Amino acid sequence: MNKPILITLLLLFFFSISFGQQKDTIYGKVKSVREQLNFLDKDRQNMKLFSTEGDYGHYGFSSARFTKSRFHNWWYNTPFVHYSNYYKEFNKKGKPKSEIWFYKDGDTVTTYKYKYDKKDNLIQEKDIFEINDYTCRNYTYDYKNKIRSTIYYASDDPNLYSYTAYVRDSLSNLIEIKRFDEDGELASWKYKYDSKNRKISKSIHKPYVYIKKGRSTTSRRDSIGLDKICEKYFYDNNNNLLETHYYNYVSSDNLPSKLSVKVKNIYRNGLLEKVVNIRDTINSYREYKYNEQNRKIKETVISTKYPDNNRSSEYFYDKKGNIIKLICIEKNKPVTVEFEYEFDSQKNWTKQIKSVNGEKLFVWTREIEYFE
Repeated sequence: MNKPILITLLLLFFFSISFGQQKDTIYGKVKSVREQLNFLDKDRQNMKLFSTEGDYGHYGFSSARFTKSRFHNWWYNTPFVHYSNYYKEFNKKGKPKSEIWFYKDGDTVTTYKYKYDKKDNLIQEKDIFEINDYTCRNYTYDYKNKIRSTIYYASDDPNLYSYTAYVRDSLSNLIEIKRFDEDGELASWKYKYDSKNRKISKSIHKPYVYIKKGRSTTSRRDSIGLDKICEKYFYDNNNNLLETHYYNYVSSDNLPSKLSVKVKNIYRNGLLEKVVNIRDTINSYREYKYNEQNRKIKETVISTKYPDNNRSSEYFYDKKGNIIKLICIEKNKPVTVEFEYEFDSQKNWTKQIKSVNGEKLFVWTREIEYFE
């Protein structure tokens, strides 16, 4: 897959996550949560690109945050599912204490342990694979409780580490993320803001320059370094993000970045109505429709270059705002997805059943324990 197509697909996936995810707020003083996906048909399992992939799909288990986000997106927006299976404990202030992720057979994928300071800021996140095999990330904060730095290392060689410093202006806007390892400074990110404190650009900074000799190119560390623009942001008078410009850059030269893709957002009554991806001409666009409660009821994706990728989704809700039906149409073939819910005394759902074209296939359970 070439780079332009990949960027477009990633942008489409991003907007699907951003605007199509039902919130699963848990009410009450929660002590622990045990979530698990079960399959009612042994031949219809979680989504995989290849049959040889593991329980967590093509990319495996990368992190709890990514796995949860991906699972929720696929559960509520597609006829398919990704896998999820974990147990999580909280302290009395609602902060996570520990989190254990499992494979389908019950074996442990990884265990997270969390520590906090007196102000309830997260100061340590430990990802434990086995007793003496783990990674650790420590956090520090400024007097405004904004992240000031992180340091990350692995147990197998703590001398190999990465350190990240977060630089802010007088208004606490993040203006630079500086990264270092045991060999010194790495590439970092720089951000600029306008007079309304709106982020207007993102650049990559490299602490070296490139020297070309004949057909070969070498790099040399430099006190000034090299900045290349990556993204620019434009807003309307209501602070809505109107356009995002994405730039391509070659990492091994001193030449400026080149504009690659423009993404335009169109709003109506304060709601995002259309997202247009432009590369020279309109490459694809995504349209949204809402009901009187401002809930999304239809999403249409049109690819001008690849019309076979065109698709639409219609959403139906109960009186409480829970998605109860989803109709996905791709290549003029509709697929109907239905959701059933069970709730506990705290009005939190404890069980969802997902049916595809009338066949019950997936059960998502959630056991919640509360503090007395």
